[in-house]
Amino acid sequence: MRKIHLSEMTPHVHSFEPGENKADKLSKWIISWIVMSLSSKKINPGDLLPPKSDLACHIGVSLGTMQNVFRLVEDAGYIESKQKLGSFVKNRTGKRIEKLTSKKDMVTEEIKKYLKNNHIQPGQAIPPTREISQKIGVSTATVRAAIMNLIMQGVLKKDKNSFVMTGRSFRTSNIVAETLVDKVSVSIKKYIIENLKPGEKIPSNKALSQKFKISLKTVHDAVKLLAKEGVVYTRRGQYGTTVMSITGNSNQEAYNYVKIEKMIREYLMSNCSVGDKIPPIKELAKTYSSSEKTIKKALDNLSEEGYLTFMRGRYGGTFVTEVPVPEKESYTWLALNSDYTENIGN
Repeated sequence: MRKIHLSEMTPHVHSFEPGENKADKLSKWIISWIVMSLSSKKINPGDLLPPKSDLACHIGVSLGTMQNVFRLVEDAGYIESKQKLGSFVKNRTGKRIEKLTSKKDMVTEEIKKYLKNNHIQPGQAIPPTREISQKIGVSTATVRAAIMNLIMQGVLKKDKNSFVMTGRSFRTSNIVAETLVDKVSVSIKKYIIENLKPGEKIPSNKALSQKFKISLKTVHDAVKLLAKEGVVYTRRGQYGTTVMSITGNSNQEAYNYVKIEKMIREYLMSNCSVGDKIPPIKELAKTYSSSEKTIKKALDNLSEEGYLTFMRGRYGGTFVTEVPVPEKESYTWLALNSDYTENIGN
């Protein structure tokens, strides 16, 4: 493996006209350089390109722009990126391996449909990225990648701090091809059916990543899909992921305390604040039509995860120490000492 030095990729100075798409221009430059360098034997398939951060610094663009550049070059089939290693030059003379439909492509079509259904006119700004993310139900990072895709297609253009319609006509299509995450979720589900029973823990994400030879991120997203289907139930930290149902049917019997724990968790999210005292075990057993033993085990698990604490004595009971947050939220409220907050600005 040979590492290509920055000095080989000339020129490093690029000028951009107002409104010109930097990622589009730079991706065409890199593709042209790769084609010419391969034909002249200056580089070979398998050679490693310089890091994105180094190229971004030398050219004078942001790292985000350079990440979009590499994504476009990879989509065109000239490079291949491998996690923790970098981006390699590909040999395009052989048969090209067809990729699964990316989430970016699927979200691109969803945004097109949104633009048509809401009659967004030429020159009109589209909603903020976060708003589109919430409406479509995907991450803001994926929405940004899809918007960049639409800019490449000429459907959108950047205008100051927003994206506006250009007036260029476009068609929408229904993409039914599987994403890699979809395919991996099917493989993991098959593994569960063949090897595990309801109530048993599945292997860690790291173990699944090694077994199926895919990234941890892909395994994480695939397990989240199975959790939505009701096949598994995930808990943070050392508690891992438990098989709930082989078929995904929520009525199928699994360990009862896991279902009860999930219901109590939802109760804490909807009705409680930090410091609140929750109903006693007997009352919860009646509410959820379950045995006191099952309620106790569910509360013990939530206590181990840091959501509840038990206090003895006359004024004792079960108290909320942290309110669970939905998966989409990535922050946690912290209680800070008032003396500390007063000194933050000093």
